[in-house]
Amino acid sequence: MMNWRALSQTKQDRIWSEVNKIIKWKPGSRCHHIIPPDPYRVFDISSGMSGKASNDDVVRVLNDLETSILKAFQSCTGKHDVMYALDWQHVGYIFSPHQTMPQDEFGEWPVPVFPNGDYYFFFYQDFSWGLLGDPWKLTITVFGEELLEVIDNNPPILFQDK
Repeated sequence: MMNWRALSQTKQDRIWSEVNKIIKWKPGSRCHHIIPPDPYRVFDISSGMSGKASNDDVVRVLNDLETSILKAFQSCTGKHDVMYALDWQHVGYIFSPHQTMPQDEFGEWPVPVFPNGDYYFFFYQDFSWGLLGDPWKLTITVFGEELLEVIDNNPPILFQDK
């Protein structure tokens, strides 16, 4: 877990207040719209939920999502840059996409990319780009020119039009 370091409560509070300003998010409100700075795109990820697809397909698609997003993070960051991984109302982390990514007993990062029940947000260290997972709308919003360009050039299966 060396790569993923838990944020102190103070640091976490500061980051969340920054995040809420950047994406104009008011968690807990009925119309909790996430409005990131331009440019951004919203991807429908409902096909990543079990149901229509077989379990093997879902696992393959989610593994592809994680791998593609990690590669995108790596190509948008320098070796010594860090990112924030935030899990709404849980511990947040600071990590480097260039170091080993730890996985839990379910094979997931401490904060997964796919929002399966919680809001999972990833931000570059200066908040200029990021990835925002919404578990209720089943969307992942990607914002920031740099990250969008990389994802456009190599989109995860989940982001490709069916």
